[in-house]
Amino acid sequence: MEGFGCGFQRLNMLRAEPGYEVVQLLVGNMQNFSYIISTEGICAVVDPSFGGRIISGEVRRRKLTVEYILSTHSHFDHNHDNEILVREFGAKVCAHSRSPIDKAVAIEEGDSLKLGGIQIRVFATPGHTPDSVCYVVPGGIFTGDTLFVGTCGRADLPGSDPKSLFRSLKRLSALQPDTIIYPGHDYGATKTSTIEHEKMENPALQQRSENDFEQFVLG
Repeated sequence: MEGFGCGFQRLNMLRAEPGYEVVQLLVGNMQNFSYIISTEGICAVVDPSFGGRIISGEVRRRKLTVEYILSTHSHFDHNHDNEILVREFGAKVCAHSRSPIDKAVAIEEGDSLKLGGIQIRVFATPGHTPDSVCYVVPGGIFTGDTLFVGTCGRADLPGSDPKSLFRSLKRLSALQPDTIIYPGHDYGATKTSTIEHEKMENPALQQRSENDFEQFVLG
């Protein structure tokens, strides 16, 4: 896989309340976003992708300990460098119980993971893959390949199900309007967005029926 893990951009978003920080990293040649969620000297990494060594350096620079690797789904471009962080920090890979990736913690809809003083809630959002999940933190959600800025994940791949994806997106639409979306790829006009903005501007959230949505995503 040489050639995927090239340079990165970093976007820091400091949270004064409820007291955590999100670092967004753009890594590799597939426009993947990885994230470091940090609080009280510990962190969770969402989808290390091809950025394992970059993330490791950033974690060490910030003098953090990686407690969890939060996998949004099983596609290789999101999990390629999991083992680097497992080996260096003893991080526990968390993935849906249906996920084929190597994991220490099997998670399900409604589960909650404690990271310092914050709770990370698990939303099962099948559709792009059967094992797709989103991770909800106070004020934000890490949407993997379920929802992007301006579009949604593909539903024409092996294991994809457009009707399930439609229902998953409806669930996300019901979140608080000011919820910040942290997507799994840099596919939009901005690096992050909000539920409110996506409901107004994202055509994937404006399809009225499952059939309309299926025609939209399958062309």
